[in-house]
Amino acid sequence: MDILSHADRLDVSLPDDDRTSVELARLRAEVAWLQTERAVLWWAVNHDELTGLANRRLLNALGPSLLRKPARCAVMVLDLNGFKPINDEYGHAVGDEVLRTVAHRLSLCIGDDLAVRLSGDEFAAILTEPSPAGPRDDWSALIDTVSEAIAEPMAIGDKELIVTASIGVAVADDESLDIADLLHAADLAMYRAKSTGYYSTKVWD
Repeated sequence: MDILSHADRLDVSLPDDDRTSVELARLRAEVAWLQTERAVLWWAVNHDELTGLANRRLLNALGPSLLRKPARCAVMVLDLNGFKPINDEYGHAVGDEVLRTVAHRLSLCIGDDLAVRLSGDEFAAILTEPSPAGPRDDWSALIDTVSEAIAEPMAIGDKELIVTASIGVAVADDESLDIADLLHAADLAMYRAKSTGYYSTKVWD
């Protein structure tokens, strides 16, 4: 909008102070609208449209700073088992609801940590500990919680469906703080888990 041309259209019969107040109010409203539009655009660019989780772009943007925090961190990669048959048999609408349910369960399990949908039925997360000597030294308690939550039957329409998860974890240390390297290590661990059968977890070491 051309501010000057708009100002020219202000009611010249108004006192100067009133015209100024009107114009300031219009400018504040326009700034607020632009800020809202920017926030909406930022969210759309950095989040998965289907599940509402962060996407790979946001993971790559936030990952380095999260890994540098003075706490123990790990990267988790999770791939669903049994999702493709559901998608093939019942259609994409049901498959999408399964993915949304998994995303919701993952988010509940990890709390304020960053949950990500990488693509398809593959998810990831950056997991943090409140202190270097946190209670989950090997991360197994949290990963078991995630695995068990995802494996709970889900009611979608008149169907009761079950998927499980193969999970790989890569633990960050002083020599391994690169998000790409940790994702790769967690991904390899996840494939090792998948090769041993459903409902399995591997920690890369």
